[in-house]
Formats: sequence, C-alpha cells, structure tokens
Amino acid sequence: MTTLKKITGYFTALSLVLTMTTSCSNEKDPKEVAEEVNEVNLDKNEEKGAEHLVDAYSGNLFEIKASENAALNASTAEVKKIATMMLEAHGKMIVDVEKLAATKAVTLPTDLTDEQRKDIEKITEKTGIDYDKAYISKMKDKHEDALSMLNKISDKCDDADIKAWAQKTAPEVSAHLEMIKATEENLKDKK
Repeated sequence: MTTLKKITGYFTALSLVLTMTTSCSNEKDPKEVAEEVNEVNLDKNEEKGAEHLVDAYSGNLFEIKASENAALNASTAEVKKIATMMLEAHGKMIVDVEKLAATKAVTLPTDLTDEQRKDIEKITEKTGIDYDKAYISKMKDKHEDALSMLNKISDKCDDADIKAWAQKTAPEVSAHLEMIKATEENLKDKK
C-alpha cells in the first residue's frame, strides 16, 4: 500500500509539474517569441540586426499604448498634446520598422511584454497631475533608452539598411526627448 501511495504521489507531482510547465510556456513573452523565431530563421549576423528591430518595435508598441492612454487620461493640455504627438510619430516609426523587418525576414513581437503592461498599469493607477508626471517620466526614460540604442546602432551595426534607419530615426527621437524634458520641467511644481 505504501508503494502505491508513493507511485501515486510521484505521478501526481509529475502531472502538476507538466501542467505548470505547459501553462507557463503558453504565455510566453511576445518579444521573446519573436527573438526565438529570429534565432532559428536567421544567421548570426542577421540575428543581431533583428534584435535591434525587435527592440525598436517593442519600444514603439509601448509608447503607442501608453500614449493612447495618456491622450484620454492626462489632466493637462500640454501632456495631452505630447501624447497625441507621440501617437502620430511612433505610429509612423512602427510602420518604418515593420517595412524594414519585412525586407530582412525579421519576426516582430505581436504585443506588449508583461513588463510593459505593468509599467502602463502603474501609470494608470495615478490620477490628475500625478498621472501626467508618471507618464512624462516614463516617456523620458523610454526615449533616453531608445536614443542610446539608436546611437549604438548608428555607430556599430553591420547591416547598412538598419544603420541608415537608426541614423534617420535618432534625430526625431532626440527632438521628442527635448519636448518631454521641457514638459517635465513645466509639471515639476504643479500639484
């Protein structure tokens, strides 16, 4: 009887582990899925360029979703104006990345990552001027990261098309960053 309990317990534990593994693997991060597909389908040189496009696409997705929310929920006209500008500009940028990725057979993420969703949720937990400040702060961080990435690609990427795209995009992202910093400064003393 004791052996039967051990065997039953073993199979129950094994079943639980398999169920958990299967359910976790079904909820894979969209960015990771794209990276894995690119790893399989592209050679090492192409894969590095693909990583840049996946990162850029994912960043643009986040900025679009966060800005859609801000366009509806921001309390100041200045932040609503920034959000609307972000929607338009990053909508165009995402199309540019899609076109370039298509020419390189690069798979892009289909949705936000869990981390990006959580970042948006943190912003939306706030209201009024606190919401505006949180949105602008996150946009500043994201644009600083994007500009750093684009400058690195411009300097070091071996793929001429991706390098040219980064060189073309960096000045616009830099201009966005300056507008965001000015807005952040204007919001600093507001309560």
